[in-house]
Amino acid sequence: MSASGPGLLVAVDIGGTKTALAVAAPDPGGPEPYLARHRFPTPPTAGGVLDALLPAAHRLVAGRPVSGIGVSFGGHVSLDTPPALRSLHVPGWEQVPLATEMERALGAPVLVANDAEAAARGEHACIPPGQREIDLAYLTISTGVGGALLLRGRPHRGRNGLAGEVGHIRLRDTGACSCGGQGHLEAFASGPAIARAAAEAVRRDPTDPTALRARLDRDGALTARDVDAAARGGDPLAAAVLAEAGELVGQASAMIGLLLDPDVILVGGGVSQSGDAFWEPLRAAVRADVLRHVLVRPALLGPDSALRGALELAADAARGAGELRQPAAVAP
Repeated sequence: MSASGPGLLVAVDIGGTKTALAVAAPDPGGPEPYLARHRFPTPPTAGGVLDALLPAAHRLVAGRPVSGIGVSFGGHVSLDTPPALRSLHVPGWEQVPLATEMERALGAPVLVANDAEAAARGEHACIPPGQREIDLAYLTISTGVGGALLLRGRPHRGRNGLAGEVGHIRLRDTGACSCGGQGHLEAFASGPAIARAAAEAVRRDPTDPTALRARLDRDGALTARDVDAAARGGDPLAAAVLAEAGELVGQASAMIGLLLDPDVILVGGGVSQSGDAFWEPLRAAVRADVLRHVLVRPALLGPDSALRGALELAADAARGAGELRQPAAVAP
């Protein structure tokens, strides 16, 4: 990765629960390319995110010139220029021109991609340069569930920028999804869905000696991290909840394998940091459903994949490359 011009690169990762940003030199390189980093809990509205983000970016930049800005966004990013945004978890982005506001504030061009594509690009940047022309599918399992495709190393977004939206594959008949649909993968495998399923299981059987009961009684709610910690400690209820989520992610991964036959499927996001209770059923489901072996493994960069991809977007913005434009209409 290299960018033209002497200014800094600014990378931003806006997620459903946390927002991270970093600055880097124009040609950073190395495993830790950032000069400075900052993160904060994502506010509940788009306007609140922008109000927190712009001052934080100014503090990191500290008056130095900026060459390019890249944003990983946890939601749908249209192929328009500037892009229209929509999040199922943080309302109000339809009325907030994020790219325009950031360009005005920092004086540099901006590229925005959804968080799954950004994470895929971040992972792809870690591959040695001579080996990057591969087909890579990326699944992010976090506050929501999303996906992205890199075909021969290049993003494939589809006609409406929705290619790879694996979180909305229907795998069950019921189960309310954040999009309003039923039975989608996100309704069972996202972090909030795992936490909700565990809490419901604890309440359903008051005689179960699960370690999660004390946490639920104390806090009134659980997190996916609580469930993973209990499963690692041998808690059967927690392990069963994670196993169901892992199996469904495995079924969706197998569908990707059968449809695209990629070189690798990477699974990232917070839930991907779970232990064997999640990963063993996932891999078993893939083996059961594919015709040939499909390599499925955790993302190398873990929770930093999307921020690293935002840095790649910032470098593209500085070079004037990679604009996310709406493709021409296809004649009927």
